[in-house]
Amino acid sequence: MLEEARTQLSRISKRDDAVKAWVARHEDATILEAVKEAPPGSLHGWTLGVKDVIDTADLPTERGSPIYANRSTSNDAACVAGARAAGAVVLGKTVTTEFALFTPNKTTNPHDPDRTPGGSSSGSAAAVADNQVRAAFGTQTVGSVLRPAAYCGVVGFKPTYQLVPVAGVATLSHSFDTVGWFTKNVTDSKTMFSTLVDTNLDETISIKKIGRYLSHQWEAAKPEMAEVMRLAEQQLSDAGIEIVNLDPLTHLAPVFEAANTVLHYEVVRIFAWERSNHADLISPLLKKMLLNGDNVDHRKYRDAQLILLKARNLHYEFMHESGLDALITPSASSEAPPMKTTGDSVFNRVWTALGVPAIHLPTGTGPLGLPVGVQLTGSMWGDNKLLGVASEAEKIFGMTA
Repeated sequence: MLEEARTQLSRISKRDDAVKAWVARHEDATILEAVKEAPPGSLHGWTLGVKDVIDTADLPTERGSPIYANRSTSNDAACVAGARAAGAVVLGKTVTTEFALFTPNKTTNPHDPDRTPGGSSSGSAAAVADNQVRAAFGTQTVGSVLRPAAYCGVVGFKPTYQLVPVAGVATLSHSFDTVGWFTKNVTDSKTMFSTLVDTNLDETISIKKIGRYLSHQWEAAKPEMAEVMRLAEQQLSDAGIEIVNLDPLTHLAPVFEAANTVLHYEVVRIFAWERSNHADLISPLLKKMLLNGDNVDHRKYRDAQLILLKARNLHYEFMHESGLDALITPSASSEAPPMKTTGDSVFNRVWTALGVPAIHLPTGTGPLGLPVGVQLTGSMWGDNKLLGVASEAEKIFGMTA
């Protein structure tokens, strides 16, 4: 572990000016000493990046905003405390977009500095992809783990909503915020999961049937993503797995817009203090979102929440009655776009709103030579099964790191 940490620190030294994944880091000597003295556990000696909306007792948490410059806390977030107790060493805080929303920050895509790493967990995805850290925490409210994982070419996992506690994580939307993480492979993602939720994932899952789901948002997919899906499905089919073509599910049709309504209503109220006291330090994109949120009243919010409640129940029933082990869907609409945007979360919002576990698996590169892959989604509380399916699918795709 010590040699691995030295290699990662050397990588940061060489690449930090280009990738810009970190907003704050411990000194190299401090990190190496911590790795040597790390307590025994499932994450013994792992270096860990922590998204800068997640509190750490020993480094500032600035939330990607000048409003919170140099903000410190005396405690770790629950997920960080759990990882440290299992032997992980926090290397530093990774760059986030402003308040984990849409305004791009300084991090670049490790595969092309002119391309976005995605958002909002920009630095976490980029640091893992560039071999600067073993694993990194992110958060997902719409697509902030899955999309950066897709653009940077790493495994990104979002567990079932509320399974991993969000204590110590800056709130963006209390209805959707979920702690997730980035790793180079599914094995490491499974280790993170079993550590944080205290469960055993040793069982092997045999994949029998996967649903091909293009969704009501399929028109947003670029041609290269259609090809990515086709090739992934072909590989799975060649491995003896039954691929079931699904029409867009009726119970999911209203979810996208309902989730958008809920997010806007909650953001207005969550950022009431920042808006009242530091409007001049809020980005134009967030100001626009707040203005749009002003038009969402309680009745619209309530109706949207009821739509989501019904959809969650119907989707749980569908997954259990269909006999499907998982759904395969796009993770993103394209390869990583230019740096002026963090990309489109169109293929992530529905799954986050449903609260189901989701994982991105890299499958190769697209026509621009940038990473591409697919998203697998499971049933709510079916995280163990989804990670098992992902582990087998990763072997089939031949992308095990």
